[in-house]
Order: sequence, then structure tokens, then C-alpha cells
Amino acid sequence: MITRMDAFTADKWARHAVQSAIRGGARIGATLADSGMAGLASVGLEIFGFMDEADLDRAFDKLIACVKIRTDPANPNMMRAVIASDFEEPDTLGLVRGAAFDCHVGFLLAAARQLSPLVAALLPTESPVENQSPA
Repeated sequence: MITRMDAFTADKWARHAVQSAIRGGARIGATLADSGMAGLASVGLEIFGFMDEADLDRAFDKLIACVKIRTDPANPNMMRAVIASDFEEPDTLGLVRGAAFDCHVGFLLAAARQLSPLVAALLPTESPVENQSPA
């Protein structure tokens, strides 16, 4: 079973992930944040691909904390946290983590929108000559 973080926890998780990605060199801004469904596929790669390993591990740990295993099919209320031995197939962990990410991607987009003025201020600007098309 995959649950959602509460709004405050998810917002904090997303802001920390976006800030870490920005520190790593990701160019996250309003364009990505406002790209809607078309941008959802690139959000994870854009954010997680630029995070340092410690921040990435913390972000992924928060996602896995949203996953619970039903220990008794006859009693759906009997659940526990995920442990390493729950996954035997190599792709299963990624699929489960991806499903948890899907539940929280809106918070990442919101964090990118909230932080985009800061991001814009930190990114180098192009010179006017670079923006002109050849005559």
C-alpha cells in the first residue's frame, strides 16, 4: 500500500529536493514547473539526477517510508514498513519508488514554482548577442 505524505511533510520534502537539485546544477524553473503533464516525466530526472548522493538517499528514503506491506491478506489493517527482503526482483524497488513519487510529484512542481524566482536569480543570463538570430 502506498500512502501520501501529509501536505506539510510533502512540501518540505519537495522543497529540499528542489533546492538540492539546484545546488547540483539543475536548471529548474517556472518553465519546467508549469509544463504540466508533459513535464512530469522529466521532473524526476531533472531533480534527482542533479542531487548529491546523501540528499538523494534521504529523498528516496522518504518515498519508501510511504510504502507499507500488508502482512496478512485476511486482515488489511495489518501492515508494516518495507524491509530489504521484500524485494526480490531488481526492478520492483524502482517501480514501487516510482509509484510513491507519482503520489508526490505535484509537490515537486509546486516547490519548483515557489523557488523559480530564486532559481532565475542564480542562473547565469545569456548575453543579448547570443539571443539574436543570424542575419
